[in-house]
Amino acid sequence: MKNQTMKKSDYLKIPKMGFKRSSFLLFAIVAMTFATSCDKDESVNLPETTTGEVTDITGQNAVVSGSVTSNGGSKILAMGICWTAKDVEPTVEDNFAAVGEFTPDGILQEDWNYSATLNGLAVKTAYKARAYAANEAGTSYGETISFTSKAGKTFHVLTADMIDTYTQEVEEGPKESLIDDDFDTYWHSAWSDEPGAEVMPLPHHIQIAFAEDKNIGGFQFWTRSTSNRSNDPVKFDVQTSTNGTDYTTVWTSETIATQPRPADNTISLDKNYSSKYFRIRVLDTRTTGLTHTTMSEIKVFDDGMLPY
Repeated sequence: MKNQTMKKSDYLKIPKMGFKRSSFLLFAIVAMTFATSCDKDESVNLPETTTGEVTDITGQNAVVSGSVTSNGGSKILAMGICWTAKDVEPTVEDNFAAVGEFTPDGILQEDWNYSATLNGLAVKTAYKARAYAANEAGTSYGETISFTSKAGKTFHVLTADMIDTYTQEVEEGPKESLIDDDFDTYWHSAWSDEPGAEVMPLPHHIQIAFAEDKNIGGFQFWTRSTSNRSNDPVKFDVQTSTNGTDYTTVWTSETIATQPRPADNTISLDKNYSSKYFRIRVLDTRTTGLTHTTMSEIKVFDDGMLPY
């Protein structure tokens, strides 16, 4: 079984492409049938098809099932799912994903129950979709169903008064550097014997206090420089709190392979966690046993792809 996504302009150009590939052949036959409808056998009826359900919705694609329940007395020449973001009934002149292998006997009945993947969707957009099937009498459609693609990542605005760090080096790496969009600056936890620099063992954390509950499904961070540093973070956990004092660990990462700046490291949680207070804790660094860590930038996001 093959899935194929096409737009109206591609559909209309198919007769010009010849018959070199069987995947194009079935669409060519359908297009030619429409053009010579006056010669079709009037004893042939339109096929009957039904639209199933939509599953596996993301911000870029979705899966829709369909089935052909009757061939109308003629070979099934094409079938699949068509869809549109417009407030109209979708047709094959919009977007469509074709399924089924074309044979001399048309698309065989063993392929009449199917699922098609709709690719190239826009995030957080309402769509309509329905099944279609074509024989020499023309094209028929199933019921129209509606769905909305997911939202993708929504990044939260962070300001200096919202964040705090544990620990903090005195002479370098202030917390403000974490959110200044400048990859030449960095935050550094305490590492020296300078007065006021409280060198403590890991974990160290970046604490975020929102004005109200927010959903966080992950974060991005950038390492301090293009070179690999022994104190790059490689393992994290995330904690939440209802009062900003008592924290509970809700998620822990595996050890990750960090990438040097300017590439970002994207860490996705298992779901979106809702809280007013968050701590992102560094549990380990590239060299195990160090008491300090550093980071250039950090961003947190609500991930519309994850459960809440």
